Amino acid sequence: MLEAIANPALLTLVIAPLVVAVVAATIGRRAPVLVARLGAATAAAGLLIAIAGLPTASDHLAAALLLLIFGVSAIAQGFAVRYLAGDSRAPWFTCGASLLTTASTVMASATTMVGLAIGWTAVGLALCLLLATYRELPAARDGVRRTALAFCIGDGALWAAVGLHHLGAEALAPVIAVLIVIAALSRSAQIPFHRWLPATLAAPTPVSALLHAGVVNGGGVLLVKLSVLSTPPAAGIVIAAGTASMAYGAVLMLVRPDIKGALAYSTMAQMGFMMLTCGLGLWAAAVIHLIGHGFYKATLFLSSGTAVARHQRHRTLAPPAGLSRPRRWIIATTAALLPLSALAAGMVLVPTWPEGHAAELALLVFAWVTGAAATWGWLRRQPTIGGAVGATAVLLPAAVAYVAVISAVSRYLAPALPASAVSPATVWAVIAGALAVLGALAALRASPAALGLQRSLYTHAISAGTLHPTGVHR
Repeated sequence: MLEAIANPALLTLVIAPLVVAVVAATIGRRAPVLVARLGAATAAAGLLIAIAGLPTASDHLAAALLLLIFGVSAIAQGFAVRYLAGDSRAPWFTCGASLLTTASTVMASATTMVGLAIGWTAVGLALCLLLATYRELPAARDGVRRTALAFCIGDGALWAAVGLHHLGAEALAPVIAVLIVIAALSRSAQIPFHRWLPATLAAPTPVSALLHAGVVNGGGVLLVKLSVLSTPPAAGIVIAAGTASMAYGAVLMLVRPDIKGALAYSTMAQMGFMMLTCGLGLWAAAVIHLIGHGFYKATLFLSSGTAVARHQRHRTLAPPAGLSRPRRWIIATTAALLPLSALAAGMVLVPTWPEGHAAELALLVFAWVTGAAATWGWLRRQPTIGGAVGATAVLLPAAVAYVAVISAVSRYLAPALPASAVSPATVWAVIAGALAVLGALAALRASPAALGLQRSLYTHAISAGTLHPTGVHR
């Protein structure tokens, strides 16, 4: 069932965290600090083994996923050594985190559909265990209940797909594909399974890091490993759900007043982008995005306390008022052109850039939008030639490095990824539509004439993002 049977290094990656979980469950209360350090050290050792195995791995996708799994686990458990010091629930976290690491390794390295489903279900059980760390809190119990319900629906769909797959009827292929898509959407908190993710914020910060940096990526991993989106109904569902979740999550992220709540909806939006790339057959973009998002989001959650303090300081650093309309247009144009020029330079300077590959170009579009937003914010505070020069000095090396990394990772993953069944014209039509929607939202946000619509949208977004323990809106 698993490559680990014939691979001692991979077998070690599966067994070692499981042993730590058993140790934490048995003697964790007597030696909590030692057990916490053992969990962090085991995950760090697993990360070193995963890095060492990258050049010689037979399955490049599994090797890349193991890098993410053990990297995030090592970071979160290392952080938890001090974060949960003196907390009676520290051994519970070490046990759950180690079980989650083992289950994720099984899922990433599975070579059969049954093995993948076993790892998938085990990941969900381990996450629910972690979310129950502070089960005496009503909010924590509500989060566990919502998560368990969404996961039960998704896991039921996946196991139904496994059963139908083993019947061997080709006529059932579209049904199997849709069932797998339901499982993927539920695990990645996509519409209509989006309510469980923001309900998990009562969990300790290291649990949030493991969840948002790792578990929610499972939907993309499932779709890539099973490559079921050659059927139009399945691809259409993924594209529609991903697009809707990306827009919904982005809007609610902007109105949330709390850091962790904003990060939760940011994850939903990022997973929407990942699902959209899967639906379009941009497999390399999906894998690169989920790995990059995993490390990035783990860092954000673990530094959320610092972010709160920094946000309080920066509230006094408002952008200069009184900019004339022509100057605002100049700033907006410059903010759009500088990242675009930097990325174009990166494509020229990196000799291995794969020209014309839609997956890599989609990632560049994503980077351009992100860079433009960051540059816009910088130039509003530094609306001078010196500010533009400073932005260029940061953007150019960052863009070259970004293009180089995308090129290298795409080439590494290429042998393990399925072929795209979507035409390039469809890909570019969807990307153009997404950019048009983003442009319209930006124009709406910046328009004084649309103040009433902005307030209405803000009110509805705040209401949509408010969860009640009973699950009923009031």
